[in-house]
Parts: sequence; structure tokens; C-alpha cells
Amino acid sequence: MIAPVAKGRVLATLNEDGSRQWIRPKPSSGKWLIRRRWIAYSLIALFLAIPHLRLGGKPWILLDLPHRQFTFFGTTFLPTDTLPLMLLFVSCLIGIFLLTALFGRVWCGWACPQTVWMEFIFRPIERLVEGGWNASRVLDRAPGKLGRHLAPRRLLKLAIYAVLAAVLGNTFLAYFVGTDALRTWVAQSPFAHPTPFLVMAVTTTLVFLDFAWFREQLCIVICPYGR
Repeated sequence: MIAPVAKGRVLATLNEDGSRQWIRPKPSSGKWLIRRRWIAYSLIALFLAIPHLRLGGKPWILLDLPHRQFTFFGTTFLPTDTLPLMLLFVSCLIGIFLLTALFGRVWCGWACPQTVWMEFIFRPIERLVEGGWNASRVLDRAPGKLGRHLAPRRLLKLAIYAVLAAVLGNTFLAYFVGTDALRTWVAQSPFAHPTPFLVMAVTTTLVFLDFAWFREQLCIVICPYGR
């Protein structure tokens, strides 16, 4: 059996010869972009702030897996509280699909972490460092690997991405261990707490690879909701 031959490009991120097609969208101004920007930066600030916020002496959200305690907005749930936890997560899932049925793919465009961080943090940094969306396209067409991937501006961009990925990795870890433990661990050797350090390192690496290389392919190839 002969595999079918595609006529033209199959994916927006793939050329006909199988090479990567980098997407460099040109930003478009307007009232809807302003609204999306306000919501995106509010969500980013909320994500970074939640581990530091307290309600009734407890973190807003703390998923303490070793002690099997899950705190949501001052209320701690135990493994025996399976039904309330299940209802909480099912309600969130149904809410996302309800919004989609009523208003279209607002989750993907307005609230998905991949979209929020990519379009309002990482792409703006890319355009700022590389000199604009058109300058990025020029670098994509530069001859040789050195010109395309190892240009000084791109190396600077990747260094900034690495710092942001580390911030996100540590923030992600704070949701599971709390900010008090995280502050103590940061000042210690990683060998004193190897498992949390590994979680943070893996998360940082995945975030960096996602926003520096994989990008919109996550929505096109992997995400079941996007598909």
C-alpha cells in the first residue's frame, strides 16, 4: 500500500519539503486586542500572585500531594472529600465547553495559558529583541544555521526566555510546596531536596522548549481541545 501524497502544505507550521515553517504574526491593533491584552496580563498577574496570597492563614491554592491536602481559597480538602473535588474539576471542564458553545473558542483565544503567555509575553519580547516581526522573518531566511539560530539577537532572546521559564518553573512548584518552603529551598543545595528540584527543572525545560521552539504546534498537533 502506498501512502497518500499530500497536495500542498499539510500543517501551517510545516513546509511541503517537511522543514519547519516558522510563524511570525504581525500584530494588529484594535479594541479587541486591547481587551485581550488587559485580560491576559490580569491572568498572568493572578497566576504569579496566587501562591503568595493568603486567606484565613492558608494559601489561596496549595496542592500538597505528599500530605494529601488540597487547599482552594482557604478551604482544605482531604482525599476523603473526593466528591467536592470531582464536582469542582468537572464544573471547570463543563464551564469551558459551555463558553465554547455560547461564544466560540474564547478559551483558546482569551484564557488558555499557551495563548496568554505566547502572544502577550514571549512574542512581544521576540519582536522587541529581534527588531520587529519582519526582522524575525529576515533572520529566518538568513543563510546557514549561524545566521538563523545563533544570531546574537536570537541568543539574547533565548537567554531572556530561559529566565522567564525559570520563573514559571518555580511558580509552578510553589503551587505544590508553598512559597515558604520554596524560599528556603532556593537558598539551599538542590541535593537537599532532589525531587522538588527535579520537578522545577523539568517544568522549566518544558516551558523553555515550548515557547522557544514548539510554540503553536502544541495547539495544532497535541492539544485535544484545539484539535
